[in-house]
Amino acid sequence: MSRFLVKVAALGFVLLVCAVGGVALYARHCWTAAQKEVAEFQPEAAQKHLRLLLFLRPDHIPYLLLAARAARINGEFDEAERYLNKCLKLAKGSTEEIQVEFLLMRVQRGEEDVVSGELLQYVYSGYPESKLILETLAHAYIRNMRSGMAFTCLTMRIDLGPDDAQPYEWRGRVLENLNDRRGALADYAKAVELEPGRTTARLRLAELQMDTAQIEEAAKNLELLAGQFPDRSDVKARLGQCRLMQGNPDEARPLLEAAVQEMPDDAILLLTLSKLEMYDHNWSQAEHWLRHSLEIDPTDLESRFNLVTCLEHAGKRQEADAERDRHQKDSKMLNRVSKILQSDAEHPSRDPDALYEVGSVFLNGGNARVGLWWLNRALQLNPNHQATRKTLAEYYESKGDKDLAAQHRRYLKPAK
Repeated sequence: MSRFLVKVAALGFVLLVCAVGGVALYARHCWTAAQKEVAEFQPEAAQKHLRLLLFLRPDHIPYLLLAARAARINGEFDEAERYLNKCLKLAKGSTEEIQVEFLLMRVQRGEEDVVSGELLQYVYSGYPESKLILETLAHAYIRNMRSGMAFTCLTMRIDLGPDDAQPYEWRGRVLENLNDRRGALADYAKAVELEPGRTTARLRLAELQMDTAQIEEAAKNLELLAGQFPDRSDVKARLGQCRLMQGNPDEARPLLEAAVQEMPDDAILLLTLSKLEMYDHNWSQAEHWLRHSLEIDPTDLESRFNLVTCLEHAGKRQEADAERDRHQKDSKMLNRVSKILQSDAEHPSRDPDALYEVGSVFLNGGNARVGLWWLNRALQLNPNHQATRKTLAEYYESKGDKDLAAQHRRYLKPAK
């Protein structure tokens, strides 16, 4: 072989080695990125990296398990199950990792009460993925407004990783649901302290600071966010709200009016705009914003109370009286529901009437998924609960689902 051919062969070998090494290096990058994205609940980004990894190694169980987890988090349960079944075949049976993923998928499908005991046993035994188990259970409980269970899971999660910001933010939301604003403020502040770039926690911290009359502290957080994200509508909306609370309506108006163009159904923004118009005695425009706010959330007591004020100033006495009566009734109802939720957080209710009250409030308030969950809890305790069956029949009829509506109507007793 000539020297030239030897050099060509050597160069080809070097290029091949570099190519293989480059692919391996990029694969390691994709694997690290996918793990981080799944941990941060960014399943779609993770799936892009995992598709390449599975193209390179379609039978690699760690890749398949992470792909199943990403699909599960994204609500793609059939795909997640397909990956897990392939893992079972390759592993020639189940492993702890595969079993835990199957259990977590059942949690996301609404079976958290059935499998939580088994999952918590993994946590108590020091299972390496204990953080993931607790986060998944907490999400399921948060989703259905089961704040007591969510608080317990998140507190255990924080004990396992006290320097992780995300669980503090999630627990802040739960503490708000439990009417513990002081605790929520502390958790949001801790999340921001641990991770200053955690935008959602800082924004919620500012919102809660405004709710608790800590206006100047809220302004500092919102001004920081506005500097970082000058085009974000939610930041404009809350900064406008803050400026109005600081007594600067001229600064508030352009921020609020710009934000509502992109957030036309944000109830807090609509309420703030109504306050701005009330400040300028524009009662008709204030009424417009308030009525739209109440379309979004008919149970919002502050919007209902302010609507009474607007109608009185506009001379609409009869309408004002009707809205005042509605406000009083809603106030009593919401106070009762709040007490039921707090009691249920400590001791799950066995009273279908109480569960029905909670479910109907969420359903009428526009949160159908949570409302349906509580109504179905009532039916688990009493399948013949008439008020629940009637509400569900009417709800499904309004959605055009005649079959489900008929199923519930079959339980209704004839009116006497």
